[in-house]
Amino acid sequence: MARASNKLTNTQVERLKYSENGKNEYTDGGGLFLQLYPSGVKVWRFRYNHPQTKKRTKHTIGNYPAVSIAQARMKRDEINALLAQKIDPQIHFQQLEKEQELSNANTFQAVAERWKAKKQGEIETKTIEKYWGSIELHLLPVIGKYPINEIVPTLVSIPLQEVEARGNYDMANRLASYVNSILDFAVNGGLIPFNPCVKVGKNLKKVKKQNNPHVKTEEIPQLLQAIESARLQLNTKALIHFQLLTMVRPNEATEAEWVEIDLDKKLWTIPAERMKARETHIVPLSTQAVRLLEQMKAISGRFKYVFTKRGNYHAPMSIASINVALKRMGYKDRQTAHGLRGLARTYLAEQSITLEHAEACLAHKTGGNVSLAYNHSTYLEQRKAIMQL
Repeated sequence: MARASNKLTNTQVERLKYSENGKNEYTDGGGLFLQLYPSGVKVWRFRYNHPQTKKRTKHTIGNYPAVSIAQARMKRDEINALLAQKIDPQIHFQQLEKEQELSNANTFQAVAERWKAKKQGEIETKTIEKYWGSIELHLLPVIGKYPINEIVPTLVSIPLQEVEARGNYDMANRLASYVNSILDFAVNGGLIPFNPCVKVGKNLKKVKKQNNPHVKTEEIPQLLQAIESARLQLNTKALIHFQLLTMVRPNEATEAEWVEIDLDKKLWTIPAERMKARETHIVPLSTQAVRLLEQMKAISGRFKYVFTKRGNYHAPMSIASINVALKRMGYKDRQTAHGLRGLARTYLAEQSITLEHAEACLAHKTGGNVSLAYNHSTYLEQRKAIMQL
């Protein structure tokens, strides 16, 4: 037996070799000893009496030199402190390991990925990918590896303030909402008792949202004249007129497909997946809109999209096309592509068009939840006259 009073030294441990006939356990005192194996492996172990059964037991601490003498002695002292409290060290360390595994499985990033998977079944893929891109860029590099139960306002504020410092106030506020959505998901999943970051966005600067600007209705003739005289591609001019005549959103206009349009019935049926509210929207086509589409048919009729991209007839025009054109025409900060909807809606209000009918032209619904549950009318017949107006 090795003498317990003699502590091991680094030089001794380095020189020790396994012996088939000799001793292969070298004590360091206080229950700690080094065990040698035929493979040459040297393992720190601890011998103790189980606090409940009193049975002689061994606990493996780790291999030398990965665990140094100093580290092994610290672990020995930790084990002796546990034994003094009648705690079995093996069970204690197993619990710590499980807690660590659980913590690793529930980092902010891991929970965020599960949140993303849930959202993919609820909202448009394009939308969730947009959210996730911002999360990956701004949040995960800073807080992604932290356990979900350590996500607190002081930690979250670090990436939010970095984004805010660059003047991107809107993004900072969006990120705060993403964090809250993920933490609420964690609360509902029983991972944390409450969301500590509910008010994390309160200290962020807010940017006053501005509606898309549009000219006054009395300026419509000048706007149309400006479009007509502008040096624009035929496709761009047609697209602006088409959006004005149909009151749709810019992306709905640019991505219009020939298969959606029935010129004989004078109807354009936009499928639900292309609509913001994810409901099919039928647009009555005025005689002017039909005439415009007949002209476009000769240009792009053999392709998928009505308004094809310059240089790539198999892709739609960019949704930025109208805005770029309007700026070049001198309408910067006065008229935007989306603002064409506001211009048309304002005109209808001035003509005393019924609220429900005018809003239906924009694919908007009116009324509370109860009325909407009973009223499923799209006011198609009324809108035919309105769109011609």
